[in-house]
Amino acid sequence: MINLHLLHRLSSRSLPRLYNSTKIFKMSEPLIPNDSVNIVNKRAINSNSQNSIKSKKPKLKKYKAKKVDSTSPLGVLQFEIDELLNEKKLNRGDIQNDISSILNDFTKDENSISNKYHREVQNVEVLKIGANGDGLALIKNPVESEKFQIVTVPFGLPGDIVDIKVFKTHPHYVESDLLKVVKGSSMRDDSLISCKYFGKCSGCQFQFLTYEQQLNLKKNTVINAYKFFAPKLLAENLIPTVGETIGSPLKLGYRTKLTPHFDVPRKVKQLEEKPPLGFGQKGRPKWRSQTLAEGGSGSILDIEECVIGTSIINEGMCNERKRFDKEFTKYKKGATILLRENTTILDTEKPVYEQLDEGSTDIDKEDKISYVEVEDKEHDKKLAKTCVTNTRQIVKEYVDGYTFEFSAGEFFQNNNSILPAVTKYVRDNLQLPNSDTLPRYLVDCYCGSGLFSICSSKGVDKVIGVEISADSVSFAEKNAKNNGIDNCRFIVGKAEKLFESIDVPKDRTSVILDPPRKGCDELFLTQLSSYFPAKIVYISCNVHSQARDVEFFLKNTENGSHYKIESLRGFDFFPQTHHVESVCVLSRI
Repeated sequence: MINLHLLHRLSSRSLPRLYNSTKIFKMSEPLIPNDSVNIVNKRAINSNSQNSIKSKKPKLKKYKAKKVDSTSPLGVLQFEIDELLNEKKLNRGDIQNDISSILNDFTKDENSISNKYHREVQNVEVLKIGANGDGLALIKNPVESEKFQIVTVPFGLPGDIVDIKVFKTHPHYVESDLLKVVKGSSMRDDSLISCKYFGKCSGCQFQFLTYEQQLNLKKNTVINAYKFFAPKLLAENLIPTVGETIGSPLKLGYRTKLTPHFDVPRKVKQLEEKPPLGFGQKGRPKWRSQTLAEGGSGSILDIEECVIGTSIINEGMCNERKRFDKEFTKYKKGATILLRENTTILDTEKPVYEQLDEGSTDIDKEDKISYVEVEDKEHDKKLAKTCVTNTRQIVKEYVDGYTFEFSAGEFFQNNNSILPAVTKYVRDNLQLPNSDTLPRYLVDCYCGSGLFSICSSKGVDKVIGVEISADSVSFAEKNAKNNGIDNCRFIVGKAEKLFESIDVPKDRTSVILDPPRKGCDELFLTQLSSYFPAKIVYISCNVHSQARDVEFFLKNTENGSHYKIESLRGFDFFPQTHHVESVCVLSRI
């Protein structure tokens, strides 16, 4: 049987854009001044306009704003909008959209407010590119001639001249689909595109850029994050020059986990036709022809391969698609397939197949487990890669000579090619001055299954790792033992209270922070400041929450003023996408 688990915790990049034929969707938006109205989907309005008017006096719809984390993509977009407005000497009032009129527009004719807003616009110049990879442009308001609109343009680059279709309206911006690139930016090189789904799939944004350009854009994302979320530090010149983004050894074929999914319509009790199995479509673009961008036209694209996935992950996808072809009628709800790479260190004196764990099998080859052999020349080891589809199965990852075990469904970095460079950078920046003869200690907050604790253990006398998940701590302890590391101790507990149980001297201790996307809360940062460690290395998958936390720590905690930002730079864990991870090093002054 195919191993599936119900859709949950999907990122925005993988969610399909689904529309209810009888309702107007109201998406959440940052609660900002004058934001008293909500997003309106014109496509949904058109589809139900004939049924909307049930009486002569229809009940007017009202919008209730929902607060969104300012460091989320939607929150960051608000800062980017304000920056563009400042450059064009405009204000929020100049781009305010009349959402109330659209929301309560029940007319049917072509001159309705909805049709005026949601229209095609030709020869639009893309002015900037945002942190989420979309272009930003300025167009005329179709109803109020003295006003403008900020529009997001997927796959748009600064300097592009494009034709677009506006389809969704927010209080201070609109969303569009890219219809045609009339004149390409000097940055654009479509010959670099290596994926037949690029331009539709929501997974990648940068395949038409050279890798150097991608790294530069990600450096700018780090710079802008501290400009937006650490303005006090910027004003006081407390932010050093941001270093060049460290690139990934693999630009394609690097991703060790993928989660293709499928959807079943609500009213369908029995599937008769196989639904698309893959990833969400980025709007309804038309800029690449069907012969260039495949996958169908649904909200979920039918994806046969992913060029950023590793070879064994793509073999696993092929296997599970074959199985899905035969078994799709059994499912009454949409679901996600887990594809996670698993690594086995081979004993060269034994047959490979006898050493493999459970993994994806090929039904055309007598259900034999698919695997790929690779060689680690630096450590003189041969490895076998398999693809795991069971979320509860224990898998192994191999990083710079160390092995790590964890549950397949749990978090672990998804680009193992860059991990040796990252762990070395962290390890080197944990070093304390005058530490040749004196003892050195490390506290690893949010330690997970022990990646940074174990990889940094040889440079210190003692490591204390803290993690809220008891299962992760159990794996961390096992991983330390399996790698012959005997100076690591792991604690189950919330990071907010971890310093109550730390028994190492602060003057000889470095701290690693590797929190989830939401970052650290103020209580934890206050306790960290009170502990007053000699050095802090903050690793983040969301540079915006990192910038916010660093400013709070330096400006609003007891000992924050005794620290400085020693270095700051990005690491490219996900080439061809807009994502960037950042490492900020803080040291005592």
